[in-house]
Amino acid sequence: MLIVTSALLRRTGSDGRPEVLMGLKKTGFGAGLINCPGGKLEPGETPAEAVVREFAEETGMTLAVGDLNPAAELVFRFPEVPEWDDIRLHYFTATKYAGEPQESVEIAAEWMAEADLDYDLMWDDSRLWLPSVLAGEHVVMDVTYAGRSKVASYTREPSPAE
Repeated sequence: MLIVTSALLRRTGSDGRPEVLMGLKKTGFGAGLINCPGGKLEPGETPAEAVVREFAEETGMTLAVGDLNPAAELVFRFPEVPEWDDIRLHYFTATKYAGEPQESVEIAAEWMAEADLDYDLMWDDSRLWLPSVLAGEHVVMDVTYAGRSKVASYTREPSPAE
């Protein structure tokens, strides 16, 4: 199983509306979809350390491990795509950061109004868990895809509040 990490940065926009940092993935796995910066763990890294490194590489922004809030533990399975490993995603949120996003070869990240997120431009599973993360819930979910782009089934552990 491939272990990856990602984070969703949040802020209040100049118009007072909540915003999140997401962008168009330009290369590699998920190219062409709206996603958050992130990637694979390097040997010896924790998921939080990896997301700090990935943000610096992909956006030029600085995050601190202590400012990351665990938000989701997600497993993605692709049984019909044997060349793809199953993936375990450690997903964080944060409101503290330094810098503004710079486009990289990986992603064109930008601040987007939370209310205007277009789930049709994201991985199919995003609509199943991202709204809960935005509402402050911690999500644990196992997702099985049919082929490369559609969710076939999923199971979600109840959050402590449920």
